[in-house]
Amino acid sequence: MAEVTRLWAVAQDGVWARWAPEFSRWDHYSEERAFICADPTTGEACYYVDTDGSVHWRNVDKDINKTFPGISAKMITVGGDNRLWAVKQDGVWARWAPEFSRWDHYSEERAFICADPTTGEACYYVDQDGSVHWRNVDKDINKTFPGISAKMITVGGDNRLWAVTLDGVWARWAPEFSRWDHYSEERAFICADPTTGEACYYVDPDGSVHWRNVDKDIDKTFPGISAKMITAGGR
Repeated sequence: MAEVTRLWAVAQDGVWARWAPEFSRWDHYSEERAFICADPTTGEACYYVDTDGSVHWRNVDKDINKTFPGISAKMITVGGDNRLWAVKQDGVWARWAPEFSRWDHYSEERAFICADPTTGEACYYVDQDGSVHWRNVDKDINKTFPGISAKMITVGGDNRLWAVTLDGVWARWAPEFSRWDHYSEERAFICADPTTGEACYYVDPDGSVHWRNVDKDIDKTFPGISAKMITAGGR
């Protein structure tokens, strides 16, 4: 696997870390993070939700910080045009409007969201009943991915959609058949490889971090951490 994406994690103790491929190790930071989402344009930076629900961006290499005020979030996701989305503490979703430096709050509740990496207009989401959908909020277009009850989703290369079902087993959407292909392994957390539709990073139930190309049957491990979540961004 080529090191073309930068991997970040939140450890079980809540402190964040970044994988250093040149040393094959995790660099652990001192700050706690409630949720993180890697910047898709650079390996230096990460968006995050602080323990108080506030949303920020930090370039750890250049020591630059940015804040996105006006929300108390439980999760965030970043997609096309580096457009930032969030699910608030009350479960309702929102999108950052950079032209107004404010959050646009919607009325619907979302159990989990994952921004469309190809556009700032759209977001994939898990509804309260576990069903999986995609919505372009600017064009009012909707799409559904039936046949699963999911607790989380992630979108990677080729806009390939992955999920963890409510029973903890992972799955991948097969667009050519309009169906979910369910695998046998349990995953605690997943993050699709942004460079290919064949592979996914994941946290095993024991907290170990791995990458798997399911089409080519290739595996890689990132030792030295017990993680509760991961995110892969720019290199």
